[in-house]
Amino acid sequence: MRKFISLIVVGFCLLSDLQAQSVATVNEELQVAEKTLKVLSDSIIRGSTDIVRRAAVAEFNERMLDLLKKPATFSYPFDSIKALSKLRTSDNRTRIYTWFHQSRDDGTYRYFGLVQRFNPAKTEMRLIGLIEQKCDNDTIEMKELNSDSWMGAVYYDLIEKKVKSGYQYYLLGWIGHDRYTTRKVLEVLTFDRYDNVAFGAPVFIDEKNKKKWREVFEFTAEAVMLLRYEEKKKMFVFDHLSPASPSAKGQFRYYGPDFTYDGYRFKKGLWYYKSNLDMRN
Repeated sequence: MRKFISLIVVGFCLLSDLQAQSVATVNEELQVAEKTLKVLSDSIIRGSTDIVRRAAVAEFNERMLDLLKKPATFSYPFDSIKALSKLRTSDNRTRIYTWFHQSRDDGTYRYFGLVQRFNPAKTEMRLIGLIEQKCDNDTIEMKELNSDSWMGAVYYDLIEKKVKSGYQYYLLGWIGHDRYTTRKVLEVLTFDRYDNVAFGAPVFIDEKNKKKWREVFEFTAEAVMLLRYEEKKKMFVFDHLSPASPSAKGQFRYYGPDFTYDGYRFKKGLWYYKSNLDMRN
């Protein structure tokens, strides 16, 4: 009997060792892949010519697409790739990766994104590619987009909201537009029962009592704009943007913060615009 118990213990130890070796091997493979991606990411940002940058982003995209198909990457930090934004939902079902490429010649930007969506019921992971589609400024705030018509942004924060239909994920994003203007976006991300992605929802009521699917801000590339979620106030707050002079109205390259603040506060399923917020303290 003692011999049998000993054999069980030895077998368990061997199994644990094999599992530990397997995890170590996977981590080592991911570390090697991360080093390559870091070199490519640096070339995308600091490449001396557009040819170098385009070649780097093409290889980076291909490697990221292949790598993120592996379930082990869902929990891997990728901390050394500073130009890669990584956001995760609190339920550990969704992870969002975004990054960009800027042309050295004309200063324009292209955006890339991938979403990992884990289904615990089926114990499987789906990888969703986000395809950027340039949209007209006059209509971008008024439509729902999907993974094939993504606006394109680098997301820097994610806020979750429980609603009757499930969860809405609010994304705060930065968008380098060109050499003259920068944009920021307050975006809504949802998933349907089949885990298909939708961007935008008619949940924002602006200062004119008009419904919007998202809020897009555009301002001079020389300025820095505040856009964040204030947990204590339970609202999104942002700089109010104004033109440098009345004659520049509508020319966003001359817009910037005017030291006043506005926001959106949640009430009965919608976010209502609030102006002239007191942001002291």
